Amino acid sequence: MANPRERNQRIKSLFGNVDPEALGKQSPPPQPESDKRRVGAGAVKSMDRAFVSIEEENKRLHDQLLSSETIIELDPSRVVPSFVNDRLDIEGDRNFQAFVEGIREAGQRLPILVRPLPGKPGHYQAAYGHRRLRACQILKRPVKAIVRELSDEELVVSQGIENSERLNLSFIEQAIFALALKEKGFSRETISEALGRNEGKRLAYISILTNIASLIPEDLVRLIGAAPSTGRPKWEKLGSLIENRVLSSAQAKAIEPVVQAQSWAESDSDQRFALVFGALGERERQTAIVTELRIAGMVITATQTDTKTNISIPNNRIPGLSTWLLKRLPDLVAEFQAKREEGSKME
Repeated sequence: MANPRERNQRIKSLFGNVDPEALGKQSPPPQPESDKRRVGAGAVKSMDRAFVSIEEENKRLHDQLLSSETIIELDPSRVVPSFVNDRLDIEGDRNFQAFVEGIREAGQRLPILVRPLPGKPGHYQAAYGHRRLRACQILKRPVKAIVRELSDEELVVSQGIENSERLNLSFIEQAIFALALKEKGFSRETISEALGRNEGKRLAYISILTNIASLIPEDLVRLIGAAPSTGRPKWEKLGSLIENRVLSSAQAKAIEPVVQAQSWAESDSDQRFALVFGALGERERQTAIVTELRIAGMVITATQTDTKTNISIPNNRIPGLSTWLLKRLPDLVAEFQAKREEGSKME
């Protein structure tokens, strides 16, 4: 490699025949001031465009980095469930153990979706993938996850991604989930998306779910379980036996021996529903008081229980009587309440 002295000599030899004084006389003619200004302005604009282009490229790369869906591995003990879960009992599902074994043998194929847990660095909250999360917790292995910043609404809507494809989310699981979201102030549209319901009558269906869930105590539902083969009509009938979503003391006593029996532990959730429904239904039948009133040549039957009264009127004997009574019912209720208040004041 040439030393500095040798490099200098070579450079001088390149320009050895050049006369510096002659070179100085060959300077270019001076430019008009307007041209100088024009060239200067053009250079500035060119530099501005270059800087803008660089800023735009930096922003594009920044946004691309933020939106990238990188799958990472997390400690499952640092991931908590969604603030409102759509599963009543993950481990109570008969297919869950096979699901765990599948992950043990083949690994976790699909990542779960989580968001950073506010105030707890390194901790996360699951949006969906709760079964995969629980399986990894049981197996004590890292859980594959996508981390994304999500609002509460975005989190519950993300759950609809799986719900729309899930075949085994039971009616009562949907109902309890919908009611929980409603009680947290979410709109029917958001609840519908969270459940993956996209058909035309989805909003009416959400109302059906929340109305039926509001009839039955949640602890009783969780005691029974998901009951995947038990649909809306049966849950609605069970709800009709319960007043104000609270079991009476007599109903609680009727259920207690059923739950403590060995057959309960050996039953699946659909069978448990049947046992509870049978106990409450039998209780209704045992405590029912039947009264027959003979009026105008016909028999009107009233059946009274702890929770309701049914009145049966034969429409063929006096046509229009039932309709007339229904129209008069608001006035009759108002009259009854007025007399009850008047009686309480006299006491």
